[in-house]
Amino acid sequence: MYYKVIFTFLFFFSLKTNSQNLDSIFISKKEIVKSIKTNKDKVQFLYECGEYFYSKNVTKSEYFFKEALLLAKGSNSTMEGRTLFKLGFIEKNRGNLSTCLRYFNEAKDIFENTNDTERFASIHFDIGYVYRYKNQMDKEFSFYKKGLKLSVGEDELVLGKGYLHLGNYYTRLKKLDSSIYFYNKSLDIFKRLNRDDRVYNVYNNVSNTYYKQGKYKKVIAIRTLVLKFAKKEDNKLLITVNYHNLAAAYSKLNEYVTADKYLDSALIVAKENNFKLRLSKSYSSIAKVNFMLKNYEKSYRYLEKHKVYSDSIIKSQLSNTIKEVELKNKLKLEKKNLQILNQEQVFEKRLYLIIIGVFLLLGIPLVILYHRNSVNKNQIIEGNLEKEKIKKEVLQQKFKRSEVEIKSLVADNSMRLEFLKQLLLKLKNERKSAASVEVKNYIKDLSFKIQQQITTDSKLTLLKNKIDAVNDGFDNMLITTYKELTKTEREVCSLLRLNLSVKEIASIRNSSPDAIKVTRYRIRKKMNVPKDTELEVFIKKLEI
Repeated sequence: MYYKVIFTFLFFFSLKTNSQNLDSIFISKKEIVKSIKTNKDKVQFLYECGEYFYSKNVTKSEYFFKEALLLAKGSNSTMEGRTLFKLGFIEKNRGNLSTCLRYFNEAKDIFENTNDTERFASIHFDIGYVYRYKNQMDKEFSFYKKGLKLSVGEDELVLGKGYLHLGNYYTRLKKLDSSIYFYNKSLDIFKRLNRDDRVYNVYNNVSNTYYKQGKYKKVIAIRTLVLKFAKKEDNKLLITVNYHNLAAAYSKLNEYVTADKYLDSALIVAKENNFKLRLSKSYSSIAKVNFMLKNYEKSYRYLEKHKVYSDSIIKSQLSNTIKEVELKNKLKLEKKNLQILNQEQVFEKRLYLIIIGVFLLLGIPLVILYHRNSVNKNQIIEGNLEKEKIKKEVLQQKFKRSEVEIKSLVADNSMRLEFLKQLLLKLKNERKSAASVEVKNYIKDLSFKIQQQITTDSKLTLLKNKIDAVNDGFDNMLITTYKELTKTEREVCSLLRLNLSVKEIASIRNSSPDAIKVTRYRIRKKMNVPKDTELEVFIKKLEI
């Protein structure tokens, strides 16, 4: 008895010291939050604080998670879903299963909407586990089944989690071979991934199977191993669960004093962390152990405490259920109001359609008049277009006639040049053999031939006038659009526009065909004429 008092005193002293340290850390972290500027960083830090305190102090952990949720709601879906998920676990450990389910279902919807497939698959196992405590095994198994289906192709850790829950499920059905099969599958995955926390979690559940088989010494060996790991990780929930289950195994071996010691330890941790569900179970077990030890008064006192916590959990669940029903009714009412609002909108639309219909009926005569006016205008426009078309055709005919005349004049001009060449040659020959009388005759002949030259030059002047008439405005357009073209190049462009050949242009300009070809090349380059397009075609398409 003396050692038991000493042990209890030391345990409470260590808890108090640890609590003081946690309080100072809690205050410092709250101060740090104030200095963080952006909401995104603030939410992340609050979430990390919640995780830090999760296994140390549930109340402090809940504070940070709820602060994170307030900031994340509506602005950061990813963190909102994760925070709801953590709050669901806190409520589950307290025994508030309806509230836990509400948090989990909200988180599940967010994970689905944000395409977080891994968490979406994983949370199905957690929801199924809650239905285990609500003794709804059909729903529990349906969520496990869906979770396994969604886990295909995801992280192996999620699949291992599913196998673990199925092992637990078959243990409660007393299908122990199936239970061990799924536990071993989950162990293989967790060991391969080096996840000691998950491995010990499986051990924790395997011990339940051994308990069902009556292998209590194996239960004690495994539970002691898991308890050591839980203390190392400072996992309060796992600590209190293993104290309680060790006590259950010792009770089965009729070692009630040892069982009572473990139950006292489980009770202390559960009280410190406000684990209502664990408190209820611990008080019930202590009452049974003290009854076997014939401490009837103590047994009755703990049984009353069990009843208080059990009733509290039931009331909490009932209260949450009522809240959920009220919420559903509120949603139904809002849905009904939306339906009424939609009906009103439909009625308003119909009224608007009727009003529009009336206006349309009254406006038909105006539409007919407007249509007639439009038709008349269109006819006038079409008439004007027809006139313009006729004018264009007349101009084209004039252009063709001018082109024929010009070609004729060009031919005459060619004759003039040929004549001059022959004259020059004859003068050279005559000069060698001429006498004085012959000279006189020569001058007379020369005068006659010069007269012929004047006549030919007159024709050339007429040609120039024709060119100017046909290309009226074309030269100005070239000056404006193609500023790099020289005067000579613009004149060649004008002649090309008249379908004149290289030889004809050379004859008109008193130049060689090779020189005209060089000019054509410079014109193509300066006007950026495509290689597959003829220069004459390109020039004709230019708009004045």
